[in-house]
Amino acid sequence: MISLFEIFKIYFVIGCQLFGGGYVILPLLKKYLIEDKKWIKEDELLDYFSLSQCLPGIIAVNISIFSGYKLRKIKGAIVSLFALILPSFISIILIASFLNNLANNKIIQDIFFGVRISVIVLIFYMIYDVFKSYSNKLFSVILYFIILFLIIFTPLTPAMLVLLTVLAVLFGRRK
Repeated sequence: MISLFEIFKIYFVIGCQLFGGGYVILPLLKKYLIEDKKWIKEDELLDYFSLSQCLPGIIAVNISIFSGYKLRKIKGAIVSLFALILPSFISIILIASFLNNLANNKIIQDIFFGVRISVIVLIFYMIYDVFKSYSNKLFSVILYFIILFLIIFTPLTPAMLVLLTVLAVLFGRRK
């Protein structure tokens, strides 16, 4: 059985590296939970990611709850959530205490510029990685353009488009 302390350590490390939100957490979780620890499978992680996008709240938090629950049920979900948000909480408290001095500092502004570039690269990597592992690429591309067309040229609400997408994926998986 995986110890709660091990779960805390992994998610704390992930939380320390998590700049950019939910889309950036996927490569980190893949590295630590799938490749290094082999605690979960890649398709499970992609399922958690998909569910996390559909639920209200922060994607990274939702994924940590799902994956923590997989590892140790309720206790694992609580520990993974706490460990993931703790570094951000500490950082915010420290930054807030020095905010007036740091806001106009050229070095700090350059650091955040570099972080934004890194986040963009990680998001594109995540998209590539998810797309690469999906078996029906042509279907995904066609569905993407259909939904894009519907968003731009029809008065359909986002909820209707999500429902249409879910139905298309369900019927698209039938072979």
